[in-house]
Amino acid sequence: MAKKVRVRTMASSRDGDFGLGVKVHGDSPADFAKALRKFKRKIADSGILKEIKDREHYTKPSDKRREAKKAARIRQLKAIKKQQDLF
Repeated sequence: MAKKVRVRTMASSRDGDFGLGVKVHGDSPADFAKALRKFKRKIADSGILKEIKDREHYTKPSDKRREAKKAARIRQLKAIKKQQDLF
């Protein structure tokens, strides 16, 4: 008989339910591992961990802008390099 375990977090999910949840179907450790991987993927996709890490320490607005410009520059250089590799 399958156990139905619902893991919840405080964040709201896309399906309108409170928290992110994953149901574990089956009793084997493999079923639990599969559900745990799915839960971790949902957490990563929702951006909860990134938000927690961002809020750990205060970042000045000027530092945020500097990091955003740096990231944009890296993306731009990658795109240029990709275009040059195509030719």
